[in-house]
Amino acid sequence: MLSSEYCTLALLCPVTGVAWKLEGATDMTQHSHNHTWDSWSGWSTISANNDTSFTIWFTGLPGTGKTTLAHLVQKALVTRGYKVEIIDSQALSYWLKHELQIEDTNQEDHSHTPGYDAFITYICTLLARNGIITITVAVSPYREARTHAREQIRHLVEVYLYCPEDLRFKRVRQQELVTDFPEQLYQIPLRAELSIDTGLESPERSALRIIEYLEQRSYVAPLWEETDPADEEIANVKARLRALGYLE
Repeated sequence: MLSSEYCTLALLCPVTGVAWKLEGATDMTQHSHNHTWDSWSGWSTISANNDTSFTIWFTGLPGTGKTTLAHLVQKALVTRGYKVEIIDSQALSYWLKHELQIEDTNQEDHSHTPGYDAFITYICTLLARNGIITITVAVSPYREARTHAREQIRHLVEVYLYCPEDLRFKRVRQQELVTDFPEQLYQIPLRAELSIDTGLESPERSALRIIEYLEQRSYVAPLWEETDPADEEIANVKARLRALGYLE
């Protein structure tokens, strides 16, 4: 138990295995994030058992559009009344280091390691048990980690994103993404439910593709509405004219 005096604790990170130093003030109740870390045994073994929840597991190299698509899909699902949370590995890394006032003695970015994917899996299983849809945003480069997630999360939809290298590098520069992950170590998924080239279509179209998949597999209820074939044809013509620049 923590004493009331100022103290410094040495912790072993449950995710990365890196030694951390935790410094606390005299009144620990003043901190909004007051957590007790138990020993980390490795892979989570908590399985989701709620049939109404599922996880969309985005994977792909930096700059392939994971964050953009995650927020578009989240917005579409929330609009339909679903509870959705995005679990971002880099945001999780920042939260662990800064919000918990943990000093990582090794400054290397560990958010691409299997440990972070295991931690994300653990969080997704907890949320799934409470009927909350989760969307992961992580490079998640190792098949072993993704296989573990598939084994633990009852309903998992793996979405592999990729695009031409020049476009990907351009996005990385524009978004000022910081990544030191060796790209040659990325293991392409062998059985992803969806594989999307984000360089061929707009993010909105890719998000619609994911929503359509969820509807077809009965993960979410489709939006039924009567459509007039003539109206649909007019809409298609307008879309073509807009693509050619004749309509705004």
